[in-house]
Amino acid sequence: MSPVEIIRALRRVALSPRTVLVGVVIGFGALCVLGRQAALENGHPGFVRFSRHTSPETKYYPTVNEMMAIVRAKIKPQQILVVVGGNSVLRGVAQLPEQIWTKHLQENLGDGYCVANLAFNSSLITDGAAVAAEALRQEFPRQIYIANAAPGQPPTPGGSGVYRWVFWDAYYKGLLIDDAPRAKAVAANVVDPNYSAGFKELRISAWLDHWFYFNDFWNQVTYERFNTVWNPFTLGPTRFLTPRKKMEDPEPDGTAWTLEQRYNPATIEVELINVRGCSQFAFNKDAAGVWQIYAPVWDLFTAGIKDVFPPSLKKRTLILISGSSPYYLVRLTDDERYRDKITYDMAVQQWEEGGYRALTYGRDFSQRDYFDRTHLTATGGAKLAVMTAAKIKIMAVELGYIPAP
Repeated sequence: MSPVEIIRALRRVALSPRTVLVGVVIGFGALCVLGRQAALENGHPGFVRFSRHTSPETKYYPTVNEMMAIVRAKIKPQQILVVVGGNSVLRGVAQLPEQIWTKHLQENLGDGYCVANLAFNSSLITDGAAVAAEALRQEFPRQIYIANAAPGQPPTPGGSGVYRWVFWDAYYKGLLIDDAPRAKAVAANVVDPNYSAGFKELRISAWLDHWFYFNDFWNQVTYERFNTVWNPFTLGPTRFLTPRKKMEDPEPDGTAWTLEQRYNPATIEVELINVRGCSQFAFNKDAAGVWQIYAPVWDLFTAGIKDVFPPSLKKRTLILISGSSPYYLVRLTDDERYRDKITYDMAVQQWEEGGYRALTYGRDFSQRDYFDRTHLTATGGAKLAVMTAAKIKIMAVELGYIPAP
């Protein structure tokens, strides 16, 4: 029977409203079952990092279950889990997958550790990777979470505006620690109009998804079978239909770029404003010309880091304070460079006093170790990996994960 004949035959079949309704219910139920199954499966074999094509930049929103499945597929028994979050610096912008800094981190840590890079561009320390690590705390209690931040930058409770869906995804699925101080901080943040835009819709969607798992189902479809959403990075009338798994990671090799390409003379002054901005509001000179802490900035910062993580997670969280490229630092005055140094040192001190672990980097890196003001090339990433691995091993001993050497 040809397709045309089949369609004609179906038209002659009399279907009652009840039959149609039953069919819809059965079909919907089947999709929900498939969604729950997708939530348990790792759909990203050989995962290295989230690329442009598996991130919100192209309207792909990995779920907390998706991230957890990625980790489960990577980790081996008895390994210490190291989850990498933070922004594009730690995601490895300008580093090819085979050059990425987290690969060097894995090599420096050895087989006793499993490194999973779940960072996203422009994400903050409380975003997706942090949520996934927390959700995995009982399965893998020996874990360390890494993220990066600018000095004096207070984190956002419950995740930043772009990535907060992961927090609420995990929240309604009951995967988070019930921590009253954090809940209070999140509630206070929710009333901020800059954060609350579209918030009701987000919570309704997350609440429905904890019953029906439609996000996991559609992510599996768009990654494995065919993409369903057009975006500016998949130009062409049909190219956007290509499954996400067939879209190559577009990151360039930063080491192949010349210094002139990396550091555009036309943007130097603008970038210097950004470099100075990390410290010029943190310290002010007194009448004697000595740099003094500007209390309002640091008070806001210390208050901000207090309740964004439950106490049990703080001690296994490592914050990397991202330094600026020497290309710009050498253009500062001696006084400005000193202010920059004490700002970064102060940031480490404040994180440590808040119950976290912190590390600053970049002062002894070269211009070629940076792709631009903040992003690292493969050579810079390799240097960061050595420093970070050493700190992680110290933390592993302090946390009782391994015996002291």
